[in-house]
Amino acid sequence: MGTEEAADGTTTRHRIRQIALALMSQRGVDGTSMRDLASAAGLNVASLYHYFPSKRELLESVLVEHGYLPIRSDWPMPSPDPSIEVQLADWLTDMLTAMFQVEDFIRLMVGEAIRYEETARAVGFDLFTDFQTSIELWIVQHWPDLHARLGAGAVARLLSAMVVGIFVERAAGVMGSDGEDLNGLVRQRAGEAAKILAATG
Repeated sequence: MGTEEAADGTTTRHRIRQIALALMSQRGVDGTSMRDLASAAGLNVASLYHYFPSKRELLESVLVEHGYLPIRSDWPMPSPDPSIEVQLADWLTDMLTAMFQVEDFIRLMVGEAIRYEETARAVGFDLFTDFQTSIELWIVQHWPDLHARLGAGAVARLLSAMVVGIFVERAAGVMGSDGEDLNGLVRQRAGEAAKILAATG
């Protein structure tokens, strides 16, 4: 495949992901067929399957593009601050901020997973597994003292639950309502979590 063809393929994949995000946000995962997506993208179904062999792979690709499914093993990203506590807080802040940028889509995903929609549940499982594995590996490699004290797996599960809890608080109107600075609140919560972990021992 030539460079120009590869660039066209990348552009088409990006356009399909954007259309999938918009349609699934409106209709739900179960309510959006691959035929619907192909039609909205101006493709035939066979062409759509060429780019994404299944709805699950398409949905996972949407989540990768928005940073929810890690494609690297070095998360969190390096921070200019040398403090390991600040590095963790910065990463949690970035993760939550990215979630709130497509809040309606994440709400829909959570709701469909709760209703046992098969694709949403499978992707949700991958999302949580990859999130926990990434943070666990990072703790083992970059914060071995925390791993020795609490266990990286336990910390990863705790942080995963915290991320979900903050999202639910936002959805319930407990956090970031009435003109509150959502980004500031997210950074505060992330900093508190990192500080608590640093203080245990």
